[in-house]
Amino acid sequence: MLIVESLLLLLTEDSGRPEGWSSDNDLMLRGALLSDLMLAGRIEADTARTARRPRMRIVDATPTGHPVLDDALAVLSAKNGKRISSALTWDDLRPHDAAGTSLVKAGVLTKSTGATPGAAVEPVEPAAPTGAAPSAVPAFPTRDPRPEAELRERLYGEIAGTRAPDAQDSALLTLLQSTDAAWRILRAERTGLRRSGLAQRIKEIAEQAPVTGAIKEAIASISSAVGVISARTRSAAAAT
Repeated sequence: MLIVESLLLLLTEDSGRPEGWSSDNDLMLRGALLSDLMLAGRIEADTARTARRPRMRIVDATPTGHPVLDDALAVLSAKNGKRISSALTWDDLRPHDAAGTSLVKAGVLTKSTGATPGAAVEPVEPAAPTGAAPSAVPAFPTRDPRPEAELRERLYGEIAGTRAPDAQDSALLTLLQSTDAAWRILRAERTGLRRSGLAQRIKEIAEQAPVTGAIKEAIASISSAVGVISARTRSAAAAT
């Protein structure tokens, strides 16, 4: 399962509605999609000139074989060389719909575009072409709860140190922590950690991720950009 698919499961209620405590879902999902492409060796973070504001560079346009990644890679050609923050806030990158559709095909979710999530399940339709007028945002109610349950158990094991985290889970946890969402998803009664302790544990997991230093830096740059944008958005909302 891709990072973006795992994140969608964690950010979505079984009814298909987004978790009510988060306003950063699209931002985090775009970060997850970029992280997937980083791990797939298709893009990298160019920090040579602007370490604090890294740019995204496509290094391999060869299809991965996964529609979610390949469709995103084609769209991101327009952002090649632009700052990562530009891709994270770009509406043409639609990870929610892409990951949801992929999980519908896998039998994990269903698709609904009715007024009430889950009320009307429809067949999967191809995503609208770039630049097309957006249609109603689909909801993706749960069909099979087991993948999310297994994901959560795996994350709890990695937090506890009874399971070695892989690169995808490490990136997922780092993204969740970037918007301070990890403590809402990983319950204290299961982790045995307070909010600050969980943040420290996720930092340790990120440092131990089984990837090269360059990829660690790239994943960290994505999560950092997500956190900065999230903070700015919240600050602007508070000011108004």
